[in-house]
Amino acid sequence: MQISKLRTFFILLICSFSSIGQVLEFSSMLKSAPTPALIVEGSDTISPPFTDDFSYASNKPSSALWQDDKVWINDEMAAFQKSIGVATFDGFNEYGFAYKENALGSDSIADVLTSNFLNLLGLTDVYLSFQIQEGGRGELPSNADSIVVEFWSPITSDWMQVWGLKGTESASAFKSVIIPVQGLNYLNNGFRFRFAAYGARAGAYDIWNLDYVQLDKDRNPSDTIITEPSMARAHPLIMGSGIYTSWPWWVSNASNVSNRPSSLEFTYRRNGFIPPGGWSLNLGQFRWEENGALIQQVTTVPVITNVQHNQDQTFIINVPVGALNNLTGPTTVDTKVWFDGTAAGTRSNDTVHGALTLDNYLAMDDGSAERAYAVQNVLGGRVAQKFKVVGLGSNDSLKGVRFNFVDAGLDYKSTFRIAIWAPSDSLNVPGSLLYISDSLYKPNKGYYKGDWIPYELDSSISLKSYSDVWIGYVCTSSDPMYLGLDVTRDLPGSLPRFYGDGFNWYESLEAGVIMMRPYFNYSPADMSLMDLSSGFNVFPNPSYGSLRITGPLAEYTIMDLAGDVIRNGIIEKRTTLELHGLRAGMYIIVLKTQKETSVFKWMKL
Repeated sequence: MQISKLRTFFILLICSFSSIGQVLEFSSMLKSAPTPALIVEGSDTISPPFTDDFSYASNKPSSALWQDDKVWINDEMAAFQKSIGVATFDGFNEYGFAYKENALGSDSIADVLTSNFLNLLGLTDVYLSFQIQEGGRGELPSNADSIVVEFWSPITSDWMQVWGLKGTESASAFKSVIIPVQGLNYLNNGFRFRFAAYGARAGAYDIWNLDYVQLDKDRNPSDTIITEPSMARAHPLIMGSGIYTSWPWWVSNASNVSNRPSSLEFTYRRNGFIPPGGWSLNLGQFRWEENGALIQQVTTVPVITNVQHNQDQTFIINVPVGALNNLTGPTTVDTKVWFDGTAAGTRSNDTVHGALTLDNYLAMDDGSAERAYAVQNVLGGRVAQKFKVVGLGSNDSLKGVRFNFVDAGLDYKSTFRIAIWAPSDSLNVPGSLLYISDSLYKPNKGYYKGDWIPYELDSSISLKSYSDVWIGYVCTSSDPMYLGLDVTRDLPGSLPRFYGDGFNWYESLEAGVIMMRPYFNYSPADMSLMDLSSGFNVFPNPSYGSLRITGPLAEYTIMDLAGDVIRNGIIEKRTTLELHGLRAGMYIIVLKTQKETSVFKWMKL
């Protein structure tokens, strides 16, 4: 990733003001299931075949196959997938945070994916094959960025690059690559291979997507064809194609907010060579559960046989008639959709799972940010997203907003206020200000990729007089703060997003949905208010061991998630704790003064 890309790729100059500087709207790119049967040679050595198509539910690589977990296993970043699941390389570490903040121009090795040791002794015609994609839905690598394959020799004890690909800044489908593994240096016990991406280490930049990694004997240079039926896309959003992806559980299905679909469409493929007579597949089996209770299961489905290979195909399942009826509290829906029939290829990619949570909030995103969104270079920059609230009860009140702040490679220095605007009388733009918080809030990236942080309003607001409102924030400085941007969902023109300074509004030109979720009537169970009223600041978070706490005189206690006390003591204004000896993971920090107790979560890297 090169600094020059910031202008051409993800910064859009909208307007400039001689008195307050430039208003810039921009987005940057973001980032225990079955595993193949393996022959175990030892505690850390396996024998071919080595196969991984990343179609398991975990967002981390399988430890049965890989030594590290830096890459992100997902269904969000790839385009033109041939099956579910890819491994995405970016500038995020395994926790979803930038390897190095404020380092957009420092291209170097970022994500790596290293195989476990393999025993290749005595094998012939050994080849490593895989499929690679540049960018996908993520930021495209430039020709200064690259991804390479390296082999480890157990004889010479070093890595050797055997293949590489530079970025072209052009979106593409997946490309097949096959590499021979030759010579006694490699055809031995203790061989390893790894993929390594070179690019910006400051976040989800310079994206590569990897799929269908296979290493085996008795292959040839043309052995790159994947032959199997597979689900080609993740489970569709359970609410269908409506505006909201989640809504308060007490809202009726008949309202304009709730939009339960009658059916869902699934995409699958018949990849590779056409077998004699074609594959006979039982398409559309599913199981639907709500709060763990079975609503419906269907296993008797049509048998479909055709020879339409290497193209996306679809099938439909009907949503159970009894789904999402008579809810009495927060509800979680879990679904499983699969096909079976002719056995071929990897079986784990024949199944997809879906989930829907109905609690007390409205959501328009799918829960995953492919980019980040911010306003830059203007004091008091503001963002407003329109929400339809008709259908909420007359007694429902806005309690707060969940935000998904993401790491885009810069430290957050600004604070912000939550703001609500009424609709304009005639134009589809934010109108008069209904509410702005007295409290100042600090952007918090959470403790792992995709965390939502709830921020409580100073007082609840009734919205019963409005069919729609604008919800957003106002920065207190010119420093940007990045919210997740879901680019896979684009709202209709009746629900635009605006940004601006303290005087003017501008309609956003960036497609997608900002990841903010207003919640109503009660605080979330995992409420973790990140404001300045406590007077404490715990940073950096996460960190590798050095932890600084600033604030009033207080007793501190550090506990693990089991409640065991790790350390305690006193802080005075500014204290630095050296905690490098702790295991990586989550810890609870309790800060107690004579007047109040504050609780923080801290991630040790």
